[in-house]
Amino acid sequence: MLKKRFTEIAIIAAMTLSAGAAQANVFNNGGFETVDPGNGSLAQNWLPAASGYTRVCGGAGNGSDCAAQLNSPQTNAAIFLQNSNGLGGDPLVVGSNPILTFDAKGMPGVSENDTFALRYLDIAGGILADSLSQSFGGSINSSTWTQISFDLGAVPVGTVAAFLEFSQAIGPFDSGQILIDNVDLSV
Repeated sequence: MLKKRFTEIAIIAAMTLSAGAAQANVFNNGGFETVDPGNGSLAQNWLPAASGYTRVCGGAGNGSDCAAQLNSPQTNAAIFLQNSNGLGGDPLVVGSNPILTFDAKGMPGVSENDTFALRYLDIAGGILADSLSQSFGGSINSSTWTQISFDLGAVPVGTVAAFLEFSQAIGPFDSGQILIDNVDLSV
């Protein structure tokens, strides 16, 4: 009886360790709560591109949560991005199948097409898997947060980083405003 109980405990412990080894969020500061020490209007670890985003409070969580607001004057431009390598997020696990999720809210303007692209990169920055541009602007509305999910598939051998880019694929943000919050890539 004691041997049986010991075996049950060992199985439960092994299952707990396996579950604990699951990949957590690869992207750091996915809720945009932590400010960039060099520029308080930006979020730490998220790089601005085309001078197109600001950090604003009023995110999808409680009152202290913040979000990134896409508002670039550029045409066909990346707005903000993150390369997960070396930024404090959890490493990717080869063979795992992390799911990208984020919350979005807002109303695209007349001339823009809001997109994201997720890529898995090797040590030299080569692309091992690429989502290409995924449009999400038509899936959201201005009054409520919508969770967007995307599955790029299993992490290929040789992957050392995930690269995520939010963009406007057609024109500049004219009358529209899009908020992004709670960016997560995990198993």
